[in-house]
Amino acid sequence: MINGETSGQWRRGLRYTFGAALLLLAAVAASVGVRWYLSLIAFCAALMFILGRRRIFRPGVTRAGDEIICRYIPWYEGNVYVLNVLFPLLAVAGIGAGSAPGNPAWLRFIGILLLVLTPIFVSSAVRMWRRCLLCISPSVLTVRLTAPKEELTEISRECVVSIEPKIVPNGVSGQSLQVAISYRATGLSSESKTVLLGLQLTIQPINLLNALIAWKDGAHENPCELLDRIERILRGQSMAGV
Repeated sequence: MINGETSGQWRRGLRYTFGAALLLLAAVAASVGVRWYLSLIAFCAALMFILGRRRIFRPGVTRAGDEIICRYIPWYEGNVYVLNVLFPLLAVAGIGAGSAPGNPAWLRFIGILLLVLTPIFVSSAVRMWRRCLLCISPSVLTVRLTAPKEELTEISRECVVSIEPKIVPNGVSGQSLQVAISYRATGLSSESKTVLLGLQLTIQPINLLNALIAWKDGAHENPCELLDRIERILRGQSMAGV
């Protein structure tokens, strides 16, 4: 585990260093009069390296009495800035580059395509922000995801079959860790359903997994102390007692 953390720190350090170098290159290019779209491309690439894959600036976690509420908060998500700010800037740069003499015209079409995709990215982020929800009470989980017909689903601890990690394909960063909750649906004790949580909530997936496992195993704990511990885990502040 220590080796994994060290490797992760090295990767982050290299990513930040490369991003800072690109940022400096963009500034130098702009100061010496290089074509504006080249400077803009370098600037966007630098910020993409610095932000990395799904950087979460702050967990979307709030406490309301005897419930912990987890949500998708777009302005806490690095991917939202990449898709809804940096991609449109790259689109403008592509259109500018494709329109300049001597450059291939397909750059302009790439820029137009990115601009066309931008409203889709924006609407997706807004829909997740408005709908995605996970409420954790001492004995019940309440979940709602992005599907138009998706309603609030209550999952009591007694109905939970398993809570496990699951690696799933992710169009933005290749693969991502999600949490698979298998539970017996009400009135269908012989059948089970599975809900996947991860990208729909602004929480580090490993923290979400550990918090839900702590909730599942906390049937005999003091409810207030259990929620305190789960909140700390969700915020990445403590793993004590997990």
